[in-house]
Amino acid sequence: MKNILTLIVLLFFSTRLFSQCADTANIYTFTYEGKTYEIVKELKTWSDAAACAVERGGYLVEINDINEQDAVYDSIINGVGISPTYVSISNGGGIAYLWIGATDQHTEGTWLWDGNNDSIGANFWSGQGANGSGNGVSIGGVYNNWGGTSSGTPNEPDDYSSNQDHGAIALAGWPSGTNNLGSAGEWNDIIGSSLVYYIIELGHSTGIQDNSLKLNNQLQIYPNPSNGTLNIDCADDYKLIEIYDVNGQLLEQFEKREKIDITNLSKGTYFVKIINDLFEKSEKIVLN
Repeated sequence: MKNILTLIVLLFFSTRLFSQCADTANIYTFTYEGKTYEIVKELKTWSDAAACAVERGGYLVEINDINEQDAVYDSIINGVGISPTYVSISNGGGIAYLWIGATDQHTEGTWLWDGNNDSIGANFWSGQGANGSGNGVSIGGVYNNWGGTSSGTPNEPDDYSSNQDHGAIALAGWPSGTNNLGSAGEWNDIIGSSLVYYIIELGHSTGIQDNSLKLNNQLQIYPNPSNGTLNIDCADDYKLIEIYDVNGQLLEQFEKREKIDITNLSKGTYFVKIINDLFEKSEKIVLN
């Protein structure tokens, strides 16, 4: 009997160990500009979707230009064929959505691309659209696609009922049956506990492979966010420091040093890669 119980316990923990946050049968994969994306057809809250994205080696999608927006939306509608009526979110105008990596959950009105939910991300938007306080503005003119943008004036985000802190792509105009506040494909802020599908952008698509498990190397890069100066504290010896943008393009390369200056780069999200003959270690940083 003891042996049988031991076997049951081992089988239980083995199942838990190798369980996945999403069934592969519900995942549609596509690529754009060398990056890999996953559309997951499972209902999750924003935080649970972000956790699953991290478990799968990525983060909730960060959309940086109109071409990426079009590629993502086309894959939702024509690639995987998600019905625009697969769910109805009452706090979002009674239509269907998919989660993206945008949130202002940390500071109201300060919208970050924080798709791994680590409280770090590029600030791309501040304030509210015309349906809210009307003081919304793109940070540095970077791309956004809030509801109403296609008609000339963003109506969203509006923080309706003071608890809409997470971004999602709409699959129809809203409120339902209209385009008064936004059109299909545009973004809306909805309540994070809403249950919708989600889009993952895989982290390794940046071209930076984190092989930190090869060694017990410890890496600290600070301050993060940074104003242009980064301190590098790595317990293991290394040769090079490389800076990549979110598309995996190498921007800067330095020989080993404890402090680097990246004030020549624009505000946004980057990856710092530490390289040695035996390992590579990367960290996401934000330049403000």
